[in-house]
Amino acid sequence: MNNKKFMSALLISCSIIMTDYSKAQEDSSSGSTVVAYGRDYFENLTTVTLLDMLQAVPGVPDILNKNRQQRRGGPGASNRGERGFGAGGDQILIDGKRLAGKSNNIDDTLGRISAEQVERIELIRGAAAGLDVQSQGLVVNVIMREGQSTSTTFVQINGEYSGGHYFTPEFLISHSGAKGNFEYILSYEHQNNDFFFDAVETFFDADDNEFAVRTVNGDFDRFGNNFNTNLGYQFDDGSRLRLNGLYEPNGVNGEETRDKSSDALRPIFWDSDRDVNRWEIGGDYERNMGFLGNLKTLFVVNEIKTDVTVNRFRGSGDERFEYTRDITDEDRSEKILRGSLSKSIFGDQTLEIGGEGAFNTYDKSYDNFDRDDADSELIIDNTDDVRIKENRFEVFANHSYNISSNMQLQSSLITEFSKIVADTYQDTTIIDTRNTSFTYLKPRVNFRYDITNQDQLRLLVEKKVSQLDFNNFVTRFDQQAQIFRFGNTQIRPEQTWDFSATFEHRLPNDTGSFEIEAFYRKYTDHISTVDFTQYYDFNLNPIDGSDAFFALNPDQALRDFVDDNGESYSAKQGNIPTAKAYGAKIRTNLRLGFIGVPSATLSVNYTFERRRAIDQFTLQERNFDRHSNHQVDVNFRHDVTQYQLAYGLEFTARSDFQRYFIDFFWPNQPAANIKIFAEKTLFRDYKIRFEGEGLNGDRGASNYSIYNDHIRFNDLRERQLRKNTRPIELRISIQGTF
Repeated sequence: MNNKKFMSALLISCSIIMTDYSKAQEDSSSGSTVVAYGRDYFENLTTVTLLDMLQAVPGVPDILNKNRQQRRGGPGASNRGERGFGAGGDQILIDGKRLAGKSNNIDDTLGRISAEQVERIELIRGAAAGLDVQSQGLVVNVIMREGQSTSTTFVQINGEYSGGHYFTPEFLISHSGAKGNFEYILSYEHQNNDFFFDAVETFFDADDNEFAVRTVNGDFDRFGNNFNTNLGYQFDDGSRLRLNGLYEPNGVNGEETRDKSSDALRPIFWDSDRDVNRWEIGGDYERNMGFLGNLKTLFVVNEIKTDVTVNRFRGSGDERFEYTRDITDEDRSEKILRGSLSKSIFGDQTLEIGGEGAFNTYDKSYDNFDRDDADSELIIDNTDDVRIKENRFEVFANHSYNISSNMQLQSSLITEFSKIVADTYQDTTIIDTRNTSFTYLKPRVNFRYDITNQDQLRLLVEKKVSQLDFNNFVTRFDQQAQIFRFGNTQIRPEQTWDFSATFEHRLPNDTGSFEIEAFYRKYTDHISTVDFTQYYDFNLNPIDGSDAFFALNPDQALRDFVDDNGESYSAKQGNIPTAKAYGAKIRTNLRLGFIGVPSATLSVNYTFERRRAIDQFTLQERNFDRHSNHQVDVNFRHDVTQYQLAYGLEFTARSDFQRYFIDFFWPNQPAANIKIFAEKTLFRDYKIRFEGEGLNGDRGASNYSIYNDHIRFNDLRERQLRKNTRPIELRISIQGTF
């Protein structure tokens, strides 16, 4: 992308005065810039559910996409798998409150709420008091209609066809209603989302001579059933109770065929079976406690059980035999209780004081069996069994101060106490125990200055502490790299200091906005892949660290000795002392009234971010593993209101990234993703939607270089050129309320 041309076009567009199209209203009286989209804004748009409404509000699709990335662990998913609630979280609230759920999350709830139940949607820019989450720039607050006795049933039928494969159906039925002070949502969803991929891998030896070609075909059937309920009751004294529940059995059945031309016995066939059962119960209660202030409590109890079996076979016909088997059992549970009291003080200030307790268990075992031929028995080759208990407590104080009508300062201080006990078992005997306690202070200061009605400056300083990913405690098999990732129970949480400055300019009459953010991030105890090899000198005495070993200029005999002892050349997830990140984000949302299409919106977001750390194998500074320096997201939507028709596209592209390990270097060139859609409202309460995704049929390419022993020897063993493709996905959905 030519960034100079992009910036020029963006600035020219922002300088044009556009047509007054929007019916949105702005309110700055609350101490924060609030733009409200009432029911009249959506009158002629293709909105049947709350999710439809949010997708039609400029800037909100970016938040929805970020939420999806966080849930599935995509780029930007820094908080994936976090335990507890904390002060952050989803930037989409309902009546100022976040959903008291983890597995039962806000993204799923949005598609089950009828548009008829929504009074208005508020966009809150910058720091604001009284919200259930700390603002990350833009918070969406959905205000529901009250005082009506209603009953609505929502039905959605989906179908997806993947080119060259087959058609898979899904459906959702949700019934919601309200009677007096009681409201409810009951829903059932059947999920059937298949996933396909193909690849061609060309193999080259150390002299760059081609010696083999491998084709890879993957066919994965993802299925599930989701039973969900949300209940709410408004008491006569103004207090409010909300409860929600989830039960979701799901799974994945996968088949992967890997046919390499140089294999004596071919092809290799992988058969995987993954079963997951999850349930969750959550709730929140709010009550005015008089002079003490406003009481807010939240709780969640959940459990997820996962069983995975992977059987791998060689050959075909009578020669086919199972050569390896992986069995993984995982059981995780969480209990969370959070409570706080908030009170206005001195008229223009708000103070919230509270605490949270999260009690987690995580038990995971992994067993790998293998054999060399069909006449031998499968014997255990790798095994790991770790059982973890974590008790984590937070005590927090949040202070909001409206310095003036155009300035607000939010500050908070969180003290986190946690204790982790990780027992490693062999059969039924504990062979290793990690018992560690951590205490962290996490201050945060967020300042908002409304320079004018259209211009806003935001400054943020924040200390963050990551939660440990317990998956890193247990050995697993990396199917992409085809290596074992050994567990490490000694990892410490990663700490960061975040500094950011954001300037936002909003065009008149809600015709667009332009935002630029600069940031710097300093890491301590950064979690990365670390060398755990036990090295030796020429006298075969153990020595510490790779520097001392490579300073010896080891010969092949010493290299072989290290390779044959202990865990060989070994790397695991661990901590390195420091790292850093810096960059800028540019976000723009424009209504295209200046070209005569005021009902069309265009959002263009560009992120430049460099995350740098010292590679623990080459000792050179490099990017974080799997991190792209550049990402562009484009979202276009045109509502043809006279026909109640909408169409648009989503485009995402990011620059090249690399993966690093003790014996490989793996540059990747990810493919851009393009999704187009068209939808039409039928008979007011019904809508049909068409989508197409993966239109370029490409998943990207990579160049996988594997080294003998250690990459620092620069002794290349082979190189693999991988080209990945995907089928075009075509979807149709029909949804309606009655």
